Amino acid sequence: MGHLKKLLSVKAVRYLISSCAAFLADYAVFLALDRLLAGASVLSMELSAVISFAISSQINFWINRRWVFGSDKPPLPELGGYYSLAGVSFCVKTFLLLELFVRVIKLPKALAKPLCECVMFAVNYVVQKKIIFKKREKEPTPKKP
Repeated sequence: MGHLKKLLSVKAVRYLISSCAAFLADYAVFLALDRLLAGASVLSMELSAVISFAISSQINFWINRRWVFGSDKPPLPELGGYYSLAGVSFCVKTFLLLELFVRVIKLPKALAKPLCECVMFAVNYVVQKKIIFKKREKEPTPKKP
């Protein structure tokens, strides 16, 4: 039990767990909506991706903010930074990678979606750790004469 507790204290492991939880929500909603909307629109894949992103990104933000990075800053500025990154990441995943994998390379959506997520995983971790949820620097204690 001690090894598990120690492992769960590592930010990268927590980030992986958080990302997996958000991915599972994203993937389930994406596949369900894509099936539900199939044939209704040529953009059913993209619409499914947008809706599943809206849900999973909220799960990911709040878990990352508190459990992964232990932020105590006001959430609104972090939310803005997170969605700036998430928006760029979403566009790259959906309108570049997913389109490439599904429409050009002809991979099944069920395989293409996880591949897209894996491509963006490491980049998002570094940006969140170094910029969005960066710990505040503690002011040095003045020395007494």
